[in-house]
Amino acid sequence: MIPVIALKPVSAGPPNTTLKGIHDAFRRELSLVRQEIADSGPTIGAQLRVNCLTVCQGLHLHHAGEEAGIFPQLVRRFPEVEPAIDRLRVEHEKVAALVDELRERHCLAAIASDRTDRPAVLAEVDRLIDELERHLTYEEEQLMPLLG
Repeated sequence: MIPVIALKPVSAGPPNTTLKGIHDAFRRELSLVRQEIADSGPTIGAQLRVNCLTVCQGLHLHHAGEEAGIFPQLVRRFPEVEPAIDRLRVEHEKVAALVDELRERHCLAAIASDRTDRPAVLAEVDRLIDELERHLTYEEEQLMPLLG
C-alpha cells in the first residue's frame, strides 16, 4: 500500500500581516547569523555556513516572489504606487549585490576553510543588515497599507 498525503491550502492571514511576519523572520535570522559570527572566534562553524547560505537564498526567493507576484498586482490596482515599486526593485538589486558578495567572499570561502576573517565577515553582514533594514522598513511603509 502506498501512503497518500492530501495537501490543503492554509490561510496565512492578511497579506500585510504575512509580509511583516516574513520581514521580521529575516530580521531575526540575520541577527542570529551576526551573533553567531561574533561568537565564532577565528573559525566559522558548519552550522553558521548553512545559516548564512540559507538566509541568502531565502532573501533571493522572497524578492523574486515579490517582483513576479505582488508588485505587478499592486501596480495594476494602485498605479500611484509605481514610483515606490521602482525604488523597491532598485533596492532589491542592491541587497542582491550585497548578498552575492557575502555569499561568494565569505560563506562559500568559509566552507572551503576553517579559518576566516571574522571582522570582514561581520562588516559584510552589518552592511547587509543595514541596507536590508532600510529596505524592509520602506517596503512596509509603502505596501502594508495597500495590502491591508
